[in-house]
Amino acid sequence: MLGKTIVATVLAGASGALCAMTAEDLQRADGLYQANCAVCHSASRGGYVGPPLHKDRLVQSEAALRGTIMTGIADTLMPPFHSRMSDADIRLVAQFIKTQPVASPAWTMQQVRDSLEILIDEATLPSKPTYQIDSVYDLMAVMARGRYGRGTGRDNAKVVFLNGKTNQVVGEVVTPVAPHIMDFSPADPRWAWLKSDDGYVYKIDLYSLKITRKIRTGLTGPGIALSNDGRWLAASSFVPNLVVILKADTLEPVKYLRLEGKDPDGKFIQSAGGPVIGSRINNKFALTLRQAGQIWIIDPDREGMPVAKLEKVGRMLHDTFLTPDGRYSMVASYDDNKVVAIDLKEDKVVRDIPAGCQPHVGSGAVTPVGQRMLAFGTNIGECDKGNVVTVWDTRDFSVVKNIPVAGPTESPAAHPDAPYVAVDIVSKDKRASQIQLIDKQSLEVVRTLDAGGHAFFPEYTRDGKYLYVSAGYYGDRLRIYDSKTLALVAEHKMESPAGIFSRARTQWITVGLPPTRKH
Repeated sequence: MLGKTIVATVLAGASGALCAMTAEDLQRADGLYQANCAVCHSASRGGYVGPPLHKDRLVQSEAALRGTIMTGIADTLMPPFHSRMSDADIRLVAQFIKTQPVASPAWTMQQVRDSLEILIDEATLPSKPTYQIDSVYDLMAVMARGRYGRGTGRDNAKVVFLNGKTNQVVGEVVTPVAPHIMDFSPADPRWAWLKSDDGYVYKIDLYSLKITRKIRTGLTGPGIALSNDGRWLAASSFVPNLVVILKADTLEPVKYLRLEGKDPDGKFIQSAGGPVIGSRINNKFALTLRQAGQIWIIDPDREGMPVAKLEKVGRMLHDTFLTPDGRYSMVASYDDNKVVAIDLKEDKVVRDIPAGCQPHVGSGAVTPVGQRMLAFGTNIGECDKGNVVTVWDTRDFSVVKNIPVAGPTESPAAHPDAPYVAVDIVSKDKRASQIQLIDKQSLEVVRTLDAGGHAFFPEYTRDGKYLYVSAGYYGDRLRIYDSKTLALVAEHKMESPAGIFSRARTQWITVGLPPTRKH
């Protein structure tokens, strides 16, 4: 279905360049692309965790593209394909992405409904964890992407679960395509929901570590969030531009919205669905429309699930996290170099906070420092402001400091019982192996860890005793450090580890706070 949709789109927009490829060539090339490339570059070829691959964005010759596909790109997620595809197929894919425009594949509400699969009768599940752990809130979930987004082996794309007290692996959940993000029920300890890079949502039982249901809510995009009462789930997509609201327990889709509207310049556009977050003062969802610069606030408890649309929020919106009271969503605006505070009680913009270069903020990190609750916002770009981590007070949104760091940063991590705020350096050189540690009292970088590989996504365990780091790309290790001494205490091999998610996140409201829910 997907391949035919994209081929139809390409044929509909045919130009002179199309003559070099027959309809049969196009269909085969698209199939090869979807099987090998879409997981990183998106189903539309418009870009995702990898750059766009279409005629309007590529400047390389077809010969150069063939070489890149064959050999890969060192120190990135781009692997060599010379042993995975034949020379003829590599030539066909290179011609396809060099000559064809970006596609617009569809995924309708009916296709969402039809994709729902029930894999396990939940009545047969165990009443407590089947592995050794004091509490499922000690679980740490690591997204292992696999080398090709599917792994070089059969089971290499998976979620690996560890006991955060013992740092031992307790189980794993295998997914056909790279897992990206996990969210947890704020109401029931046993449930988690996983989104993979091909748009599937998986409902996971944390007692048995098994997938009970799955559904495809789109074709590309990681956005997912649970409502405060655990009844509703929102899933947004880059491709197509949509958000689906589902019943969290059954994964039955109940609301489908196309994401489009006027951007800050007044141009009507279709927009990728960025991160979505669930309020903790009510049951609302706040959805980011990346290119449109809008925030849509959806109320699933009111008839018809009405949407409040906040326009002209910023340019190229991305990550978001909640303030300690759960009322304000902190939204990163890439092209404006600011973070925007959104009031989820009154559905309005309340403040622009100056940030560094292309703020990213990741999952956010807010932690008590003296009498203040300080937010630490990472900045993934480089500009004349230099490489900094932006710190602000979450009570009045005043900027406290811009802390110089070694390079662009993506994901901060904090814990009230750990002395450091950890940030990952995501430059494209040897600095990418570094995790820098900011002392919470002095607000200065005081230590640097070399984790090997490309070190990403630091996350503290529930009790704050350990810091987990994904040393991906060529590191292929999860590395675990003592949070105070920074001594390496354990490591586990896995293929391209990425995001790390503590089950305790729903106890904190946002990362770095004391528990607000007791379990």
